[in-house]
Amino acid sequence: MSRKPVPRPSLWTAAKRQARLIFELMRDGRVPIWMRLIPLVGIVYLLSPIELMPDIALLPFGLLDDVVVIIVCLTIFVAIVPKEVMEEQRGWLDAADITIDDLEETRRLPPNGEEKD
Repeated sequence: MSRKPVPRPSLWTAAKRQARLIFELMRDGRVPIWMRLIPLVGIVYLLSPIELMPDIALLPFGLLDDVVVIIVCLTIFVAIVPKEVMEEQRGWLDAADITIDDLEETRRLPPNGEEKD
């Protein structure tokens, strides 16, 4: 018996899922406030006029430091969140994905349960 291979999500889908996970973790009251400040520090840096590398002088590299700071802040946040909270939030996201996949499958069925030839 062979199983169908599970398709890998696209980069965009994985990024949206990770963003949703971080959003849910930020809302979770079991995550200490000091941990929730880490992603906010990255956002404040992104919006701040103070730059490590000026965007105008080093156009492609000036934007790179913003991206790196955000990625580092989010990676640290996800790494230090309590494990049980992370597993529970991922479980909720998995359940939501299954429900959406089931809904999309149901929409493809013909009306009144009739089979198409």
